Amino acid sequence: MLFLFTSALFVAGGIILFLLRDISRQRRTLTQAEQQLAQSAKALHVAERRHELMFSANPYPMWIYDCETLRFLKVNDAAVKAYGYSREEFLNMTVLDIRPSDDASAFLEHANSHRGYCNAGHWRHLYKDGSIATVEVLTFEYEVDGRPQKLILALDVSERCRIEEALRESEASLKSLLESAPFGIAQSSIEGNRFKTLNAALRRILGGYSLEEALQLNIAQQVYADWRERDKLIEILHRHGKIEGWEISMRKRDGTTVPVRISGSLGKEEGGEDVIHAYVEDITQQSTLEQQVRQVQKLEAVGRLAGGMAHDFNNVLVVIKLSTELMLDQTTPDSPFSKPLLQISSAADRAASLTRQMLAFSRQQMMQPRIVNLNSIVNETTLMLRRVIGEDIQLVTTLADDVENSRLDPDQVTQVILNLAVNARDAMPNGGMLQLETATVNLDEGYAGDHPAVQAGRYAMLAVSDTGIGIDKSILPRIFDPFFTTKEQGKGTGLGLSIVYGIVKQSGGYVWVYSEVGQGTTFKIYFPTTTASPERHPLRTGFPVSPANQTLLLVEDDATIRSNIRDCLQQLGYHVLEAENGAAALELCAELQGKVDLVLTDLVMAGKGGHELSHDLAELYPAIRVLFMSGYSEDSAARRDILLRGSPFLQKPFSVADLAKAVETALAFNLSAV
Repeated sequence: MLFLFTSALFVAGGIILFLLRDISRQRRTLTQAEQQLAQSAKALHVAERRHELMFSANPYPMWIYDCETLRFLKVNDAAVKAYGYSREEFLNMTVLDIRPSDDASAFLEHANSHRGYCNAGHWRHLYKDGSIATVEVLTFEYEVDGRPQKLILALDVSERCRIEEALRESEASLKSLLESAPFGIAQSSIEGNRFKTLNAALRRILGGYSLEEALQLNIAQQVYADWRERDKLIEILHRHGKIEGWEISMRKRDGTTVPVRISGSLGKEEGGEDVIHAYVEDITQQSTLEQQVRQVQKLEAVGRLAGGMAHDFNNVLVVIKLSTELMLDQTTPDSPFSKPLLQISSAADRAASLTRQMLAFSRQQMMQPRIVNLNSIVNETTLMLRRVIGEDIQLVTTLADDVENSRLDPDQVTQVILNLAVNARDAMPNGGMLQLETATVNLDEGYAGDHPAVQAGRYAMLAVSDTGIGIDKSILPRIFDPFFTTKEQGKGTGLGLSIVYGIVKQSGGYVWVYSEVGQGTTFKIYFPTTTASPERHPLRTGFPVSPANQTLLLVEDDATIRSNIRDCLQQLGYHVLEAENGAAALELCAELQGKVDLVLTDLVMAGKGGHELSHDLAELYPAIRVLFMSGYSEDSAARRDILLRGSPFLQKPFSVADLAKAVETALAFNLSAV
């Protein structure tokens, strides 16, 4: 037992009283407290040591600074290593020293407004070497002896920020790329039947929806012209995973349809939803161009057929025409055969006119182009037009002064104007206005791209416009087809515009038509221009020669035609020799030692043709004159050479009078002048 002497007390009789207190229990309590204090001190030491290790050994920069002076109080090894300052340098610095000067005010404002734990966000920190890093700062404010201090953890996120910025730029670039793409791009939900996203190009294709409006569209019912097409698309994607170049029609905002070509693939969202990634191309222009190309190809094919038929018809008509005239020459007017023969001759003339139109359409008629000005042709044609169109139609001409020259056959261009004027007259039964306009235009690459076969360059333009009933769009693709007409039976052959097309194409030009029902029609014709000056007709010397038993060599591969022409020439008083081709003709000339006055030869024959024969004769027997005849020429080079030489030419079919005149003129032709 432990006693504690507290005091002594003297009392009467000399007795001393001692006051004692048992402190055994208190002593035990004190011992326990000391032990607990020692344990707490030890635990605190362990915790402080742990905290010190957590601070100094942390791989991320950490420091403590005084909130009033902003001076560093403590920094860890990671901060020393990352920032490049020594520990002593850090302890002589403030936190403002590791920030760019222009960030100081923002830091002070932020530091004074946040207490306790705080994610301070991203800041720029200045390293000793002058480089600047982006760091993410975490702070915790506390007090030591009444002074506020802050513990800072700084994570260098420069690389992460660069990656995030690059990702944002990439996403922005991709978004810009998608929005500026010339074709439609979309992602749509199969199950939801809605767009998840679509770019501006696709919204334009669909008629100008806003993004918000487009995202609400029912794709099957409001986008596809036929909802079954979407079901078919989904079926193909499920089967193959992708689709390429699938052409369908989509519905625009105004209810009209637009032809498109779709390519795409099937994908899945994170939640497993099936989505369609699609690329949509508006092929309206391409479809129009393809239709124009098909039209041109069709007209080319029909033209070749028409040319071949005209050639065969002309050969037949030569026999009919000449045979009929030979019989009429031997028949008296009161003969019962006179009237039928005249009817046959008249029918042959009409058939010959028809074949000439077919040749014009097929671009195989003999043309005589020269350098002329389009204005002069229009002016000369105007006088005839006034008689053709009638008094109830006003004729207006607007001719540009600067129209450049072209190489044209004036007679053929006149035929073009007359044919268009007749059509315009028929389209204005109650009167109206017919306008002829000329100009020099420059067709650029853009125009050439929209109009197949057009070559960019300068052209002399002739526009023929009327204020008539116009042409329905469904008919426009067929107006140049031969024998196509909307006129009543007996009022048109359907060859007028075909002839226009053929003449223009053979002249190296182009023709386009613009028309609206009830608004009239405009035909625009473009002829290539040239810098050459206008030229006159080639001059021929000599006068027609009357038949005087001259020797003619007839070269024709068709025996029937050859026989008919021979009989006609003999009746006209000529001595006629025959050859079935160019080679046989040369043999006869050799036998006669060139004593032939005129060679009348078909231009197109099996073996050696008339053009080759003329070249051989020019070398061997230059005094022999040559008269060409043909229903059409398959050799455009030969045709150009004949025209340039100014050689005589006889177009099949021909009458006896035509034959007589052509032969007389050819015999008088002075070759030395060519």
